[in-house]
Amino acid sequence: MISHKKKIIIIGAGVAGLSAGCYAQMSGFQTQIFEKHDKPGGLCTSWQRNGYTIDGCIHWLVGSSPSSAFYKFWEEIGAVQEKEFVYFDEYLNYETEDGKNLSFSTNLDILRENMINFAPEDKDQIDSFINFSKKLIDFQQPLEKPPELYTLNDGLKLISKIAPFLNLMRSLSKISISDFASRFKNQHLKNLFLRLWFPEFSLFFLSLTLTWLHKKEAGYPIGGSFSFAKGIEKRYLELGGKINYNSPVKKILIKDDKAIGVELENGTKHYSDIVISASDLYKTIFKLLEGKYVDEKIKKLFDMPIFPPLLYISLGVNRTFKDLPYSIEGFDISLKKSIKIDNKYENRMRVRIHNFDPTLSPQGKTLITIAFNSNYDYWRKLYDIKDEYKKEKNRIFEEILYNLDYKFPKITNDIEIWDIATPITFERYTENYKGSFEGWLLTPKNFNVIIPRKFMKLKNFYISGHWTLLGGGLPSALISSRWTIQLICHDNKIKFMEVAK
Repeated sequence: MISHKKKIIIIGAGVAGLSAGCYAQMSGFQTQIFEKHDKPGGLCTSWQRNGYTIDGCIHWLVGSSPSSAFYKFWEEIGAVQEKEFVYFDEYLNYETEDGKNLSFSTNLDILRENMINFAPEDKDQIDSFINFSKKLIDFQQPLEKPPELYTLNDGLKLISKIAPFLNLMRSLSKISISDFASRFKNQHLKNLFLRLWFPEFSLFFLSLTLTWLHKKEAGYPIGGSFSFAKGIEKRYLELGGKINYNSPVKKILIKDDKAIGVELENGTKHYSDIVISASDLYKTIFKLLEGKYVDEKIKKLFDMPIFPPLLYISLGVNRTFKDLPYSIEGFDISLKKSIKIDNKYENRMRVRIHNFDPTLSPQGKTLITIAFNSNYDYWRKLYDIKDEYKKEKNRIFEEILYNLDYKFPKITNDIEIWDIATPITFERYTENYKGSFEGWLLTPKNFNVIIPRKFMKLKNFYISGHWTLLGGGLPSALISSRWTIQLICHDNKIKFMEVAK
């Protein structure tokens, strides 16, 4: 491994910060990370409650299989070595209001059969969906280098590579899941598609995700999210990096429009040649940089839709659920009595049964999680009235139990622990903008938006993380950080190195 003695400070030890640290160390930089908490992972985390491990992040990991082009990137940062992955046969088990059931399979051929049996009147539309999804099976995203570093030759190679998929990509990217769902005649099938992902999301990435699941290239890592993050931390430390935990950054130090280091909340100052913020984008721009480098382009970013924050309910249950199928998103059930969430009533809820990971609960028991899209402003106001905040969480828990008892008789007697994380919980933990868990929603309207990884007026400063790529998620955190280090290497005339372990 080379060394040129240039120093980088990285803000945040989430997956983005750790990934940036790994690639920077491989490329010869001396790095240190400043993290506000006492542990790595950021949003990629789990927490303990009386013998249960509540997993708060990964449902499926794109690139978990060596057959995936993405696998090599996870391998480079030590994320997938010695990991056991579960590959699901079912994405979602959907129950209608009148008791019918549709298993949304991860196998496209089985999915076609299941949907046609469920809604034969929509055979033509179902065939269309399956056919264009299958056409994307061989599609590989161009990820090797950031678009900013593409040469003319790179561009020609890219066009040649994606040419067979270009028309389909353009077509699907202009259609939202909501628009596509409206084409079905069967009302239950319409409702199911609206529940698969966010209705505003681009149809292209729904189909692309289904191809990853179909090929068994997107699995769940046994041990959960925090265990996954610890693997990247281990790799970073082995490469010689340093992490300063319990060290929240107050601001980025600037001299003559150059980033020269950071000041911590405790008043200490630390200096470097380059600063990377792998922290929340809003916090970075308006707090750490004090809004000094905001332009109209940056302001417009925050007009885009974000992934709504979650109300995340977890239950530790004295049951195994061993007879139920392993399902990525669990059971989407119709409620016997609607539940008021924020200022609206929910008639359905998604019950995710973690029977696929025995490490999350004591033997013979199971973790269950339930998530609702929520409203940040509602919980922000409520949080300031502590008794009301706690009272609201208790009410929601009781209403969830009432409905669970219909789906799983007498389950109330088996509940051993429960936990509710609100949008304010996510905000307090990671300072993510409005408690959002993944950043920008990818919609037909913003499909081509490019988010800068560096500010032209501020030298030696870069950003990485899921806010820099539309659609968010752990793959975005990894790839954006890899690209950021490639940009830094290019700007400093240093060879970018990636070394798989």
